[in-house]
Amino acid sequence: MKKWFPELMDQWPQLSGYQRFERLVSLVLTVAIGCVVLVALYYLIMHVIELLFVQTRDPFDYRVFQAVFDMILTVLIAMEFNNSIVRTMEGRGGFIQVEIVVLIAIMALVRKFMVMDMETIDPLMIMALATAVLALGLSYWLVRRGSQHPDEKR
Repeated sequence: MKKWFPELMDQWPQLSGYQRFERLVSLVLTVAIGCVVLVALYYLIMHVIELLFVQTRDPFDYRVFQAVFDMILTVLIAMEFNNSIVRTMEGRGGFIQVEIVVLIAIMALVRKFMVMDMETIDPLMIMALATAVLALGLSYWLVRRGSQHPDEKR
């Protein structure tokens, strides 16, 4: 097990019972999200091959690009979430850090903006999403500012 998961086993003897539990939960989540990423990557590759080589649809249609970017961003969001869990097993901070969660939420909103159909979207929905982006941006700025040393703040 140490060969496959050194970040889990390196400090195992020094960990408390709860820290061991936390590492095991992180390992299970990492494996589960890794499986989701692999399945999503498989479907992404199959979809791109189908769009470009099998179907007679125009591959330069913006809807095709939106669908492909939607799938790519979904995989990237899952990978970033998985990476944040692995970082917790390596002992770099507490459980999932707020900063990373806010960044993942921003990525999810950017994904939503990229794939929304501008012809059918309600203007209030755009305003709500824009407000959410501003709130998350402000939250991220506050978290970053709060985590800096006093001499680094400007």
